[in-house]
Order: sequence, then structure tokens, then C-alpha cells
Amino acid sequence: MRFKATLLLPLALLALGAMPACSGDSDDDKKPDAGGSPDSGTPDSGTPDSGTPSGGDGGTGTASCPSHALFCETFESGQGSWDEQKTHATITADGTKPHTGSRSLHVVTEDGIDEKQGEGEAIARWIRSLSPTFSTQLFVRAHVFMTSLPGDFGQMGTFFVLFSDAGNDFGGFELQVIQDTGFALDDWSARNGQGWNRQGPPVNLGMSTGRWVCLEWEVRRSTASSTHGTTTVYVDGAKAHEFTEIGMRSFNTFMVGYGFVHPQGPSASETWIDNVAVSSTQRIGCE
Repeated sequence: MRFKATLLLPLALLALGAMPACSGDSDDDKKPDAGGSPDSGTPDSGTPDSGTPSGGDGGTGTASCPSHALFCETFESGQGSWDEQKTHATITADGTKPHTGSRSLHVVTEDGIDEKQGEGEAIARWIRSLSPTFSTQLFVRAHVFMTSLPGDFGQMGTFFVLFSDAGNDFGGFELQVIQDTGFALDDWSARNGQGWNRQGPPVNLGMSTGRWVCLEWEVRRSTASSTHGTTTVYVDGAKAHEFTEIGMRSFNTFMVGYGFVHPQGPSASETWIDNVAVSSTQRIGCE
């Protein structure tokens, strides 16, 4: 089943705006703590090193598509079966910086977009259905190249979203990164205890800029009817953080891209994503 972005995303955004998981909540406990300082693994400035796009030379990395995967996407064939949603951003499969092969997903968000001024989001993503729907476990792998981290501590950059649009099972959550390199999870699943969670401080292992990072996201619950579970983030194969007591539903939609649902002004970003693989059986691994 294909999902029309024009119908799907307004519902998701309505949920984001109506529930306390959103970064726009006035509760200071739900906002990043500027006192957190990452360890020596933090990029020194958030600006890229020699990773400037070279323009279509082809990627030299490797990445497998295991037989147990529900789907794998290398973006070599363009948009294909994906639906697209973008606001103050562009998203395309192009050859500016592939990790593997000749193309990757390239997302650019506009600078100066501020939700407080009524300017909406600065985000773009591709969307597709999950078949079968999420039961008890799901594993996501992608290679991600970021030129910068979010420019404001109250602004979270979203990579992946799991979502259910079923009328009796509506809700979801999203994996994010924040300014101190740590990961965050915005849980708008409408389950008890749902809300915004962050990694750290301190951040012992977080996201890097200026290089390709193997990003894995593991989602688990004990049974197919469990209302809560855990999600774990891995960076280059090492565990970065585990989020517990996360609201779960029978998610039927997966989204990948980058940008800010709640931009605060410094909203410029450029990100590449390659080798997206999703499995319901086991972790996929980086290579």
C-alpha cells in the first residue's frame, strides 16, 4: 500500500503539535540542557572536514543487503516506490556524495526558518509502508553524512520516524540528534508516559559530522500487544544509548530523511543518507 504524503503527514504533524512530546512544550525538563558537554569524541566545530561533495565520483564504501531484510534502499533508482514530503527543504537521490555506488539521498534544509514566527518546518523525508507491520522487533541501518549538527539547542534533527496512521492505533516516534551530538527520541505514540527523551548528558558516544557514520536503530517490545518497549541507537556498531519505556503501536509506516519539525531559526543543514536497510529479524550491521 502506498501512502500519499499530502494525507499522511498533516495527521502526523497534528499529533506532534498536540502532544507534550514536542520540543515546543514550555516544560523546561523536556528541552535539552545546555549544561551538557560531550566528551572528546565530539566534532570540534560542527563543520565538515574534507568531506565536501566531490561530484559524482562514486562511493567507495560497502554495505550488504541481507536476505532477512524487509527492504534495502541504495537510492540508485531514484524515488521509486517512496512517497515524498518536504517543507522549506529539498530531497533527492543524486550523485553528489554516495557512500556506496553512484547515488545517495541528499537533503538540504533552508536557513532562517523559525516556528515561533509561524514559518512551519524545515524538513524533508521519503515515506513508505512497512509490510508486515511492526510486531515485536525492528532493525534499521543507514549510513549518514552530516555537515553540521543542529544549530540551536532547542532544535532537534530527525532521521527516522516509525508511525501508525490507523484510526484506532494512531501514533509514532522519531529518532533525532541534538546539538551536543547526543541522540533524542520524540515519542508521540499517545501511550502513558510518552514524551521527549534525550541521551545524557554527558554524551560518551554520539553523532559525528564531516564523515560517514553507520547509524543503527533497534526497536523492541516483549509481545505484539505490548504498549511499551525500548529503542537502542548504535554508532559504527557500538551502542550509543538505550531509550526505555517508549510507547509502542503496530507501526505501518517508515520515514527517512532529515530536518527540523520545530526549527528555531538556524535551520540550515546538508545531509546525505545511503544504504537504508530494515529487518524484522536481526541487526543488519554496518558492512
